[in-house]
Amino acid sequence: MGGASMQTGRTVTRLCSLIAVMSVATLMVPRMAAAQSMISGFWNPLLHQDAYPYAGGPDPGDFSGLPITDAARKIAQQYDADEFEMPELMCRPFPATYGPRALSTMRIWDTTDPQTQDQTKIESWIAFAAQHRTIWMASSNHLPPSPQEPHTWQGYSTGKWVGNVLWVHTDHLKPGYLQRSQGLPLDDKTTMDERIFRYGDILVDIMMISDPQYLSRPFIYSKLYAYIPQGSMDPYPCAVHNQVPAPEGYVPMRLPFYTTNYNDLFAAKGIPLEAAKGGEQTMFPEYQDYLKTLPPNAPFEQLKAEQQKQLDEQNAISRQK
Repeated sequence: MGGASMQTGRTVTRLCSLIAVMSVATLMVPRMAAAQSMISGFWNPLLHQDAYPYAGGPDPGDFSGLPITDAARKIAQQYDADEFEMPELMCRPFPATYGPRALSTMRIWDTTDPQTQDQTKIESWIAFAAQHRTIWMASSNHLPPSPQEPHTWQGYSTGKWVGNVLWVHTDHLKPGYLQRSQGLPLDDKTTMDERIFRYGDILVDIMMISDPQYLSRPFIYSKLYAYIPQGSMDPYPCAVHNQVPAPEGYVPMRLPFYTTNYNDLFAAKGIPLEAAKGGEQTMFPEYQDYLKTLPPNAPFEQLKAEQQKQLDEQNAISRQK
């Protein structure tokens, strides 16, 4: 009897230990999912995958591979890069749809509830243009802005962890731009969905931008960052100053019926100008076969002379005002 009792006692003890371990493991699972701070720290953008959009910038009028609509194309064809020399626009912030793609150090940190230790929000700060963004997690119970509230550059972002991947949805954005150097616009109804995760010392941010007015299908883009173990960030003071002399009140722009300085570099490379117009059809490999069916462009010198004529006419109209 005594041996049986001892055996039973050992079995009960083992069961209690097993239940205790399982209970601890069960308690740890939601905590691990709710408090994943793996992406916290300082990060530097990597440029090996997308140097073309950020070095000298895309060729003017090169919209190939972008799922833009006719409305977006017409607005971009009126864009003049000199507008960024206007005092009113020199310190304009980057929107959340563009900031992560900028050439600047980024810091990420999170906040947890002191009682529950649930992650309530994740914040990021991008050095250039002092872009401060907040991603509200479900445990924060943060109320979304009403439709009447003003939209902001960073918009309203909510996040959740799916495994080791942070899913983020952003809306309530100010009108911004898809490609700043090309003048491609985004509407205030734009939304962005992201998948952010860490792969070793590399941070991956996959952005899916949707705009019912200026995009015929989502624009998908990825950005990579390298971890900085002992990172730091300088402040970003922005002072308005006259970098390029211009008459007071001058607003750079191109008239709607002119396409001056657009597609000329594209034409110089011998690529059919139709491809430069972009559109979702130019996103897919089979479009290369379609290009082979198009007639060659007019001689480059002829195109250049026609565009110079348009420029002269536009300048003459501007002087008359």
